[in-house]
Amino acid sequence: MDETDFLDRVRLVAEAFRPAAPIDRRELFAGRAEQIAELFSIVSQPGQHAIVYGERGVGKTSLGLVAAELLGAADVLCAWATCDASDDFSSVWRKALGEIGLTTAKQALGFGEHVDQTTEPLSKLLASEVTPHAVQGALKQASRQRPVAIVFDEFDRFQDADGRVLFADTIKALSDRVVSSTLVLVGVADSVGELIREHRSVERALVQIQMPRMSASELAEIATNGVTAARMTITRAAVARITALSQGLPHYTHLLTQLAAQAALAERRADIGVRDVDAAVTRAIDRAQQSIVEAYREAVTGRPGTIYPQVLLACALAEEDEFGFFVSSDVREPLSKILHKPSRTSAFARHLEELSSESRGAVLQRSSGGGGGAARYRFVNPLLQPYVAMRGISEGVVRVSELQPGR
Repeated sequence: MDETDFLDRVRLVAEAFRPAAPIDRRELFAGRAEQIAELFSIVSQPGQHAIVYGERGVGKTSLGLVAAELLGAADVLCAWATCDASDDFSSVWRKALGEIGLTTAKQALGFGEHVDQTTEPLSKLLASEVTPHAVQGALKQASRQRPVAIVFDEFDRFQDADGRVLFADTIKALSDRVVSSTLVLVGVADSVGELIREHRSVERALVQIQMPRMSASELAEIATNGVTAARMTITRAAVARITALSQGLPHYTHLLTQLAAQAALAERRADIGVRDVDAAVTRAIDRAQQSIVEAYREAVTGRPGTIYPQVLLACALAEEDEFGFFVSSDVREPLSKILHKPSRTSAFARHLEELSSESRGAVLQRSSGGGGGAARYRFVNPLLQPYVAMRGISEGVVRVSELQPGR
């Protein structure tokens, strides 16, 4: 390809893949058709609200942003508020309602039919003390123009205990009064109960939308759509390798496909193959977030001969449930393959406990098994899991075929 073609494709690759930022445009979004359809169904039914929950890194924010774009195109008034630890009930609602314009019209002075229109943020209707009743009144007035949908992202970071009670009261009031406004709460959690702990009665007004890790076909759609947008091609084998390495997390699909495309373009090729993906793995390890690299080092550093690196790698390869949890028996088989000898659970049980403790950075979350069952573990930061697996592959300890297939 000539220089103009090369530079154009470099630009298109950068636009098509966003490993470091949420997707906010429908044309860049892939998969999650079921969840988007569910959100549309909820918004069309006054009195219902949604709660989107799942692990970190599975694309919840991207889903909310794209859903807001699609709802806006369907004549729904949409607003977005990102919660943080400093928020209280008043501040988070001022954020949200400040994004909605309320248009009022009045007859102009003098003769004729001239009408003056003014638009002000809906938050202007809130008094100094924001209450559920005041929020309900503001949303009722806004919904006279058209239906309203408000997304509260990172709701798990909203730590104001009193504010959480008021939020639950607001949801209940909006549902009982059948106001044509939908609240969408998005956060890291395993259940609705973790995000809304105050009012069990409010659960009937919340439709639960679980965001599991993405399936192999959804991840493949991300890769192939982006490559096509960049006017390039990619082999099926290369796509399969990217989806396996991503382990259900779209961040790594974006990153690996982008780096593989760059590797091909560096050789002035528009076709992406397996060797480009292998080059991408090396670059992805080098470009990993510093927090992930430091977490890995803290977890595995020890005296020569210790097997913390191998145990952590086995955890990254272990079969998991829908929430990313595994038990110690799930670690036994991959660890046996890594060590080239049979491994008993008793030989690495202490390692799992220590990887869940502060002494090794608590990279694993431990959950005691209910009813006397076995303890369950999962990666606290899901993005660490593919990083560990890619290191193992890069170092020749395991093969890509040993990764769990996409869900």
